Amino acid sequence: MPRARGFEYWFGGIDLNATPEASTSTDQHAGQPPEVGGHRVDPQGDEAGPSNNDQQADSRARTGVTLSSEESDGEAEVESTPEGYVPKVPFVGMMFDTPELALQHYNRYAHHIGFSVKIESSRRCAKDGELDKFVYVCNKSGKPREEEAVPVKQRNRKLTVLTDCKAKLRVKRDGARWKVTQFVEVHTHEVIDKFALKKYLRSHNKIPAEEKKFIDLLHEVNLSSGRIMEIMGELYGSKQNVPYNSKTVSNYTAKLGNYDRIKDIPELLEYFEEIKKDDPRFFYRFKLDAENKVENLFWVDSKARDVYPLYNDCISFDTTFMTNQYSMPCAPFIGINRYGQSIQLGCGFVRNESSVNFVWLFERFLEAMDGLHPLNIITDQDAGIRTAILMVFIGIIHRFCRWHIMQKVQEKLGTFVAQREDLRLEFNDVIDYSMTPEEFEQRWANMVETHGVADNTHFLDLYDLREYFVPAYFRHRFFPFLQTTSRSEGFNAVLKQYVHPHDSLVRFFKQYMKLQERIDVTEDAHEFDGDEKTVRLWGDFPMEKQILQTYTMPIYHRFQLELRKITSYNVRDIGVTEQGSIHEVFPIQGSVRGYGRRSYRVDADVANGIYNCECCKINRDGILCCHAMKVMSHLGMVTKYPEHYILPRWCLPPPDIVAPRDERQERPVGQKLSRKDMRLLRYGNLCSDFAKLAVGLAASEKTNEIAERHMRAMEKEMADLKKANADALKKRKSAKHAVNTNTANDSQESVPMEEDAATVENRKARNPPMSATKGRPGSKRKKGGLQLQKPKQGLCGVCKQPGHDARTCEVRLANPEKYSLLGLFH
Repeated sequence: MPRARGFEYWFGGIDLNATPEASTSTDQHAGQPPEVGGHRVDPQGDEAGPSNNDQQADSRARTGVTLSSEESDGEAEVESTPEGYVPKVPFVGMMFDTPELALQHYNRYAHHIGFSVKIESSRRCAKDGELDKFVYVCNKSGKPREEEAVPVKQRNRKLTVLTDCKAKLRVKRDGARWKVTQFVEVHTHEVIDKFALKKYLRSHNKIPAEEKKFIDLLHEVNLSSGRIMEIMGELYGSKQNVPYNSKTVSNYTAKLGNYDRIKDIPELLEYFEEIKKDDPRFFYRFKLDAENKVENLFWVDSKARDVYPLYNDCISFDTTFMTNQYSMPCAPFIGINRYGQSIQLGCGFVRNESSVNFVWLFERFLEAMDGLHPLNIITDQDAGIRTAILMVFIGIIHRFCRWHIMQKVQEKLGTFVAQREDLRLEFNDVIDYSMTPEEFEQRWANMVETHGVADNTHFLDLYDLREYFVPAYFRHRFFPFLQTTSRSEGFNAVLKQYVHPHDSLVRFFKQYMKLQERIDVTEDAHEFDGDEKTVRLWGDFPMEKQILQTYTMPIYHRFQLELRKITSYNVRDIGVTEQGSIHEVFPIQGSVRGYGRRSYRVDADVANGIYNCECCKINRDGILCCHAMKVMSHLGMVTKYPEHYILPRWCLPPPDIVAPRDERQERPVGQKLSRKDMRLLRYGNLCSDFAKLAVGLAASEKTNEIAERHMRAMEKEMADLKKANADALKKRKSAKHAVNTNTANDSQESVPMEEDAATVENRKARNPPMSATKGRPGSKRKKGGLQLQKPKQGLCGVCKQPGHDARTCEVRLANPEKYSLLGLFH
């Protein structure tokens, strides 16, 4: 098992099973009092030491016993005990240097026996006001509680069963040291003998100081308490050997967030300034209210600012909730890089979703991006966002998320179209497969007239929004592979794997940067695949190989899927023009995914390599559609993909369009991790290795003696090394102090530097209040698509068939005695 202290520390070099008389003889022989747990023992008084009872005699080897650390402050820390350790039974006259050390020894003894301890009382001396007495008792001391009814709204906590146990240890100050003046060994209850259960006793359910640092590291990468316990179980050899449970880890990690919540905003702004020292192009702005509380906040790193000119052709923007302790809506700007991968182009927080706050946010975004406006943006159907976009982004094409609109349509019209299947199918077809605004207008008018819904308010409202979500109005605009804010929502879903609703903004930002690292690593992997890897071609078209060598791998895969769809179509020639020929591409059978059952017109100008399809996929996604490639195959023009259809943003980056990057210095060959990281790494490895050794060393008394002998030797060698290091450090400090003293005498009084305006503003900023937002819906998100779905019909309670209920069921009416309504509804 892993050990933080060796046998020399715990045993003190004496026989722990010796009686006080034996200790006295040893004391007289050595000329100095013996020690217990590194503390001197002065057997005094007439009382004899405790006899070796059955519990003390039970010195079976234990694995993973936990001990309190003398380095703890406040709550007692714990450390792992050497296998087979049996603590000495306390007795009257035992001496300790401090009351904390007395408590630690009593707690070690309590763990071995199987009970928990607590501080019952303490007393201060009337003369000097210093503490001079402590009484440590069994955790079951006190009168049994009377059973009381718990109020409905009060949490029904689990309470310790009290048995009025009299076991205790009393220590009093005796000069500069502390002496045991009373020790009661007998308990009025059964003690816990099973080792795996002892860690649930309150005074033993603690996390060692070293392991806290390791848990901090695991918590920083957002591992849950359960996953952390799984890892600790592997290090200890078994989860039963871990001297604490998942709830202890959960409570500890919850406290970690409390440290940076008090001065959250000042710490965050200070952190921003530290980043700017290494990354001068890191940009952040914030807005304060009348009480100097942060109202809005925005930041973007230098890499996002550098790549934005390459990817400003399409941005997804959406707000998300449940990411911070203030309930401020989080508003990330999401772009799409050359690998079709979502990238972060900045992030903001707003007090609420008002147009004023969004105007401030969009203006700060433009300020960071040197005034370069995005070309296309897709957002949720929010009035505040819409108003702000019209005010700030000039000439932008704004599109609503179709998913959100169709969900609202489903709520309003789902029941209405349940009995109108023809209307539902035509509604979806009109929206999905109208190629031009004119065609949509015509088909919509025919639909509402045919089905008699021209006066339906829901259809009228939907028609008024047509220019913001119907694909026909955006076929010539670049919205690659999306009709929804799925880019933003996908990013938000991943982000919530990194953050917690009660996190501070400091922790949110740190986790945000970890997500940025994840994006960078994924992008590097795609870049490596494009440079060093290849895949098998689907067919023998030379232009497919050209695309493989030109496009990034993820975009090539999308091109390949499009190329394979040409086998689902046939072509017929329908006319000739001055520029070339006209072709109709129609499905061989059924429906083609993404294109439906309809036919598509393709105008071909072979001389100039121009193929215009009415689906406009080349404008929308930046790659040729299967209809155009089917005509190219039909005309025998598959040797080369037209150069003017190759979009640079999808290509492997040649030197002239490589995005500027903030390349980090490569780690010099042979350079190690930081001292802190190396210490944690060594600690984990040693824990795992010692756990494996402990399995064999616990087999017999002989193997246990081998372990004890080597651990004693290691402890002695470690003590010598520690002393040598301490002496060397003391000498260095003395030399440094002498130099500083001489320098201070020779130097003049320094003049304080004036703080700049940004620093003064940062110091004024205070934590924001809780935001009153609309938040996310209480129910689970409905699973739906981009089309109007047919509602699920309820089943009859009698015959289990749809279309009717038990009141009109023919089976029930035919057998009224067997199926009574009273019986069905009860």
